Amino acid sequence: MEIDGFIDKDEFKKQIDEWIKVFRNTKPAPGTHGPLIPGDPKRKDEAIRSKEGIPLINPVVDDLLDISRKIGILFEMN
Repeated sequence: MEIDGFIDKDEFKKQIDEWIKVFRNTKPAPGTHGPLIPGDPKRKDEAIRSKEGIPLINPVVDDLLDISRKIGILFEMN
């Protein structure tokens, strides 16, 4: 659907931004960290991955090491 078929895009964005503020300022229910906004889990994961790196399972690491040896490019794990 095209939003501008129903409402001006800028007005829609303004309304969504206002709802996000309301949700962000909502007191979390007991045992929760508060409401999630679409994209929150991905933003959290991205921040963690940017800081700590991307976790790889051993078979993938083994494949990358094998490929790096074959093509002569250094592959280091931090």
